[in-house]
Amino acid sequence: MSEQPVLIIGAGISGLAIAYQLQKQQVPYLLLEASSRAGGVMTSFHEAGFEMDAGANTIAASPEILQLFEELGLSDSIMQASAASKNRFLVRNGQLHAVSPHPVKILSSSYLSGAGKWRLFTERFRKPAFTNAEETVTAFISRRFNKEIADYVFDPVLSGIYAGNPDKLSVGEVLPMLPKWEKTYGSVTKGLMKEKGVMSGRKIISFRGGNQALTDRLAALLQTPAKINCEVTAIRQTAGGYKVEAMHEGTKVSFDAGAVVITTPAYQAAAMIRSLDDRLAAGLNSIHYPRMGVLHMGIDTRAMPNPIEGFGFLAPHAENLHFLGVICNSAIFPEKAPAGKSLLTIFTGGARQEHFFDQLSDQELQDKIELEITSLLNLTAPPTLMRFRKWNKAIPQFNAGYGEIRAAAAQFEKKYPGIHIKGNYLQGVAIPALLQDAVTLAATLKKK
Repeated sequence: MSEQPVLIIGAGISGLAIAYQLQKQQVPYLLLEASSRAGGVMTSFHEAGFEMDAGANTIAASPEILQLFEELGLSDSIMQASAASKNRFLVRNGQLHAVSPHPVKILSSSYLSGAGKWRLFTERFRKPAFTNAEETVTAFISRRFNKEIADYVFDPVLSGIYAGNPDKLSVGEVLPMLPKWEKTYGSVTKGLMKEKGVMSGRKIISFRGGNQALTDRLAALLQTPAKINCEVTAIRQTAGGYKVEAMHEGTKVSFDAGAVVITTPAYQAAAMIRSLDDRLAAGLNSIHYPRMGVLHMGIDTRAMPNPIEGFGFLAPHAENLHFLGVICNSAIFPEKAPAGKSLLTIFTGGARQEHFFDQLSDQELQDKIELEITSLLNLTAPPTLMRFRKWNKAIPQFNAGYGEIRAAAAQFEKKYPGIHIKGNYLQGVAIPALLQDAVTLAATLKKK
């Protein structure tokens, strides 16, 4: 490895994890962060006995990720999800319906119409379309099943993960196993039955005090802390590597690096690499990050005649509600709320609801959501706590054509060896994927 440090741009979860793994490998690094704190969107806060997260609320941790948390000294802070968290709900016609990912159980529920159940049951007999043409989620699901299943099953699920629009999302990007199962087994439902154990072994967890504990711990373990208030403006190639130009608290500075790892959002990365590759910069700039809002609602349990015993519920776009989905935090992790209280985290906005932020004030939007939640849950008293946080650029959208951006990024890394573009818009939005990628990258950089 070159004696020059690896320069990591962005001290969110990806940047912190990469720095930690490089430190383990005894590879020198320098971590730059444009804002005034490390940790990125992993923010937790507390009020009136409630523990709230404005970023990720849960983590689906594999045994390897749990081992990493033990290594970080976080094992005692881990809360494991309750048994009730396995229960999931979807909204239809103003009612909550318990649903299961298992096709047979869906067939026995009242959630889908008879026509929808028939298309689900007969999917295994439908001939596969052996094509490499890119499809949106809606196009793929409508072809394999029907529009009802696209609108009332896959639409809410993808809203819950990506806050996305399935009419635009690429099925190969967000649900790659579905076209794979069609090609391998000739059927999506056959593939689901044969590979239903793929996700087994993962545990839904959170950290006491909030998930910011993870980024706080990573930051605390770094022997070379992140250099905050340092915004990178350009990356230039030199004879011996790269020169990174930045503004640090109003002063122009530059850093020499043997390798550069970019972990910022795509739109920030675009500005940094424009002088090297304006085509890729344009592609990164084209990635849409919709606005989102996160509403935390504290409720007196006595005001809930029928408390939800489950992970939460999702709302199909066709229901015309003002939210995407709800996580029932205190049903999953009872410690998230004080005794006698329940905590809900409600998500609004995203690719299909951004217009709410133009049409309504924040208070008007909260009022509409409160009315809808009150109706769905038959609440008998108003919430005891309401806290709202808005993200102007939330989750990257993996829309059709995204493969071209991936290809351009791969070509860029070949042309400029030593520059690595990382982050959730290429590695995936799940925290475990980012943590695992940090391990792989550190091992790669150690060998160079």
